[in-house]
Amino acid sequence: MRIQASPQLNLQALAARIQPQEAALTAAKSHRGSVRLRLSSTFKVANATIMGSHARQTAVHRYSDLDFMVLFKKEEFFWGGRLVSSDTILDRLLGDLRERFPSTLIRRDVVAASLDFSSGQSLDVVPARFDSFFESRPVYLIPDGAGGWLRTSPQAHDQYFEVSHERSGRKLRRVSQLLKWWKHGREQPLPIRSFYIDMALAGTNVAGVAKSYGACLRDFFDFLVQTECRPIHDPCGIAGRISANETYNQLAMLNRAAQFAQFHARAALAAESKLDFPEANRQWNLVFNGTY
Repeated sequence: MRIQASPQLNLQALAARIQPQEAALTAAKSHRGSVRLRLSSTFKVANATIMGSHARQTAVHRYSDLDFMVLFKKEEFFWGGRLVSSDTILDRLLGDLRERFPSTLIRRDVVAASLDFSSGQSLDVVPARFDSFFESRPVYLIPDGAGGWLRTSPQAHDQYFEVSHERSGRKLRRVSQLLKWWKHGREQPLPIRSFYIDMALAGTNVAGVAKSYGACLRDFFDFLVQTECRPIHDPCGIAGRISANETYNQLAMLNRAAQFAQFHARAALAAESKLDFPEANRQWNLVFNGTY
């Protein structure tokens, strides 16, 4: 942080600093290839593709896992003519990957098998099967974290985000990355899903064309406080309601963090309007928990 610099320049510099690194992306590509090769040898795999923050280009250096959706053929999901639970599919996936990568930490991460490679890059493998089409976009079933299945369409959600990004004057991605840095800039990450951040941003006018990064951040914190971080409706009409997190305790924690961030973001913008850049930067540093 440069205390005397304009807070907006500092926020722009922070956004540039937290971009994913090329070495990590190269390692991730190699890991994806190894995982797909293994799964294709033991399961009937139709396709595989990246999804989530990396696909929407809202990932941040060091913290954003790579979500890798593996599309299995229909027969892998049925037993005796009935659709099996997503827990069954995940258990099979975990067992197979642990056999292939015995020295890699592999754990279940709600809807995926998460592999923590020695390169420092985590890869979340999400099993999926084709369900239907929605407005010419394919819809898939993925685990919902409770044994059932959740409808999703990465292509539809990514396209919706891209349209909103263009409408914002191409600042939506960087605002999302700053919010994900806010999420991770502490010993225990804040319980807010990246998908929730991206869809909430895309579905509101938080990142307006004429707004600075600071104003966009303040308005997002205002949104969180006003809605009490409650689930939002999927703006694409596919996934139903999109929750920020999983439990009441996580919701309470996020609400407290949002109120703190809102207070200090407002104080930062007030100080900036008086050209008191040192105080404005101090306030932003509080928002980002010393990582500004």
